[in-house]
Amino acid sequence: MNFSVVTATFDNLINIGKSRSTLEKVSLRLLANAYTYGEEWQDNTYIQSKHYRQLLQMTPPEVMALVDRKDAEKTLEHLTAYSQKGGAGNFVYSVFNRPIAFYSAQALNGITIKRIGSSDIIEIAYTSADPGLTQQAVAFVIEELTEAYRILRYKSTTDVIAYFEEQVRKAKKELNDSEDDLMQYNVREQVINYGEESKALANVRFEVEDRYEEVERAYESAVALRQLLDDKMDVRAQIIRNNTNLLQELNRVSSLNQSIMEQEIFTSEGYQAQSGKIQQDREALKKAEENISHISDNLNEFNFSKEGVGIESMVDEWLQAMVNEAKAKAEFEVLQRRMETITQQYAHMSPIGTQVSRKERAVDIAEDNYRTQLDGLAKSRLRLKNIEMSTSDLRPIAPPTYPLTDNGRKRSLYVIISMLSSIVLIIGYFLLIEIVDRTLRDAHRCLRLTGLPVIAAFNGTSNLKFRGFLKVCNRLAAAYSCRRFNKYLTPGQPSVINLFSFHSREGKSFLAKFFIQYWQREGLVVRHVVHDEDFDPSAKEYVQATSLSDFWIPNEAEQRPDIILVEYPALTRATLPLQAMKSANINLLVANARRTWQSSDSTTLQPIREALQEAPLWVYLNNADRDVVESFTGDLPPKTPLHTFLNRFAQLGLTSKGTAVK
Repeated sequence: MNFSVVTATFDNLINIGKSRSTLEKVSLRLLANAYTYGEEWQDNTYIQSKHYRQLLQMTPPEVMALVDRKDAEKTLEHLTAYSQKGGAGNFVYSVFNRPIAFYSAQALNGITIKRIGSSDIIEIAYTSADPGLTQQAVAFVIEELTEAYRILRYKSTTDVIAYFEEQVRKAKKELNDSEDDLMQYNVREQVINYGEESKALANVRFEVEDRYEEVERAYESAVALRQLLDDKMDVRAQIIRNNTNLLQELNRVSSLNQSIMEQEIFTSEGYQAQSGKIQQDREALKKAEENISHISDNLNEFNFSKEGVGIESMVDEWLQAMVNEAKAKAEFEVLQRRMETITQQYAHMSPIGTQVSRKERAVDIAEDNYRTQLDGLAKSRLRLKNIEMSTSDLRPIAPPTYPLTDNGRKRSLYVIISMLSSIVLIIGYFLLIEIVDRTLRDAHRCLRLTGLPVIAAFNGTSNLKFRGFLKVCNRLAAAYSCRRFNKYLTPGQPSVINLFSFHSREGKSFLAKFFIQYWQREGLVVRHVVHDEDFDPSAKEYVQATSLSDFWIPNEAEQRPDIILVEYPALTRATLPLQAMKSANINLLVANARRTWQSSDSTTLQPIREALQEAPLWVYLNNADRDVVESFTGDLPPKTPLHTFLNRFAQLGLTSKGTAVK
């Protein structure tokens, strides 16, 4: 959405509603309704009687003659026509332009039109001494505003539609002219499909050239053979050649062979199969060749040539050479004419391709222009329909009603209902978060999610507000935890306390540091056994260990420890020796109170709980909120009066004064 366009639209609406022409129309309609429905001695919803009497007193008789007491629309038409005459003496014109109550431009300028915030709602308000005229003025402004806005919006869109309709008409005519020009050119040049025809012509040319070369070789060979036989047969050959019947048959052979050749070249194979003429010509050719052979049989008086060679076989060869020469000559002449025809077709088709491409390009350009104009016309009509829909939605959501009572009490009720609804919504939101949230935040939530009790909690290092007291608070939390551990420690022998976590950097080393400091102040010897330093988590002895001594052996030079703190690697990167952990005095699962407890964590924890069985297993929350830590240790420093009061209030110690006594 273009917010600048939306803002401009609302500015246009407000300016239209406050324009002088709109107020003049509202004034005329107020006058028409007052004249038509007003009563002198009884108030109604159109106008109060006292205001109607004041109007009658200043109205001249010529204007009263324009009033139709049965139809307000006719009265409005008469008053509108009368006001258009103008002039200082025109009563209707002067009512609007002079400071007259209810109907003048000065009075109607009190109508306020404003947009409520950045919403799609426009508020129209008006105050006057007559409730009926006030209600009608607001209603008339709404109607005039809607109508004026509709006309204003439609005017530009209809002009654009008219423009595109004219452009579509011109583009359509140009496209039709281009297509007609292309069609007429194809008809004039006898072109159906230039691409296919040129391809077919090229194929025919290659085929005819190959056949022309073959026939030319055959013709040259036949001429050479016939000349050779002519030299061998001397005068006898001249006699035979001059034989009339022989010449006729040779001519017949030549013509028939030429006819067959033309039919084979200029007609398709399908047509040749259907036509019987080519078969008849072939039979006649065969018969003519037989006649030539028969003529040769009758010339038996020539038995030998001058060289003494038998003339009978030589005559047969000579006659066959004559027949072959005649056939080859006929084919050669036909192919010559065909080559000339193809050359003429090439000369005809060559310039046609350029013209066809040019005219097709002109058709494509005209078609693209036509499509573009059609698209513009379709979008303009869609915009018009959109305006119709949006303009139809420009309607009063709270129509002006006739005021009867003050609505101040109802407004107060709405405020109270809104306040109560907000309180319920806020409480419901926090209750929903409390039920759905799976973050390890406090002891109760941790017990519900993990199924393990929480022994204590640490502040961590993220509390910036009380960062100057973090070490003191953590020492107090560590002291509370160590006192809880005393119950499970074994006097006279080393006690093992295991620290493990699901993920890295959840605070195992951080907790161990404060535990060691506390026990050392009490005189206990503590040995901190850390993974990757004192033992290898990937070693076989560690994975299959049944006791701590299987993967870690204390140095004999070291003092015998009272407490052994074993820090295991995170479960995401190594396994735990559950049998060794089972024999420990205490097992602590260190968890970040600000992280989410996932379903995979429950699945991973289940076999650990089953393996440890009765061995002590607790959760130790690290990086917890201050109030969570105080639920274990009590008040933490700094102990300000406000903080002390809030703690008492949270514990319902409403009347407590202090706990110190003498």
